[in-house]
Amino acid sequence: MTKPVEVNGVVIGSGLPKICVPLTGKKKEELLEEASRAKAAAPDLAEWRADYYEHLNCEEDFTQTLKEIKEELGDIPLIFTIRSAEEGGKADISEEEYADRVLEAAESGCAELIDVEVFSRKNTDQLIEKLHTTGAKVIASTHDFHKTDDSEILKKRFLQMDSTGADILKMAVMPAEFDDVASLMQVTNEMVEEHTEKPVISMAMGNLGSISRIAGENFGSAVTFAAIGAASAPGQFPIEELRMMMNVLHKKNIEED
Repeated sequence: MTKPVEVNGVVIGSGLPKICVPLTGKKKEELLEEASRAKAAAPDLAEWRADYYEHLNCEEDFTQTLKEIKEELGDIPLIFTIRSAEEGGKADISEEEYADRVLEAAESGCAELIDVEVFSRKNTDQLIEKLHTTGAKVIASTHDFHKTDDSEILKKRFLQMDSTGADILKMAVMPAEFDDVASLMQVTNEMVEEHTEKPVISMAMGNLGSISRIAGENFGSAVTFAAIGAASAPGQFPIEELRMMMNVLHKKNIEED
């Protein structure tokens, strides 16, 4: 049984999967315009993909931009993410700078959720422990833009993320065939039903994996990601299109029950 995580009244791990929109601007002005459009689209969550930001290494600019993004979003909970190149992102940042930025984001109170790449970064258990002292919730994440491992490896990685003490577990993979998509969905369902009480987020990327972004309600994924502009990962739908498809599926599920 999943124990939901609540942030600003948004309950992750209960009810329909929550829709999150990424903000990917390089400049502050672009980010604030994206945040304004995100607010108008009324997602459940927003994510600042700070690895796109051109002043990520400048603490003063970074902190001010984070504050203004949050002011624009209002009560919409914000996930703070620095995605490394190794996991499909844009960040060229040292271990020390990575830890400093995510801790600054958590300590600011502007980001209620912090994404931590647990396999691409060092000392993540200690980092997660520090993040928790700020009151922020932590998403342990892993992204493979090249392949989908077999189901035993996927499950092992989920269990390793679970052991870090993070509040939510997230996995994204690139399928080569539909069996890869089915494997991820099955492993996600097994995690939720048998192995963890934490909310789990999973998606198979690209066109082949699009069903995983729509049907989280059916296999246990608690959050799905949608675009309000340029997609931040292959296969993201525009938010209104995704919301419509999820609602149609939800209606069918109710009718079949």
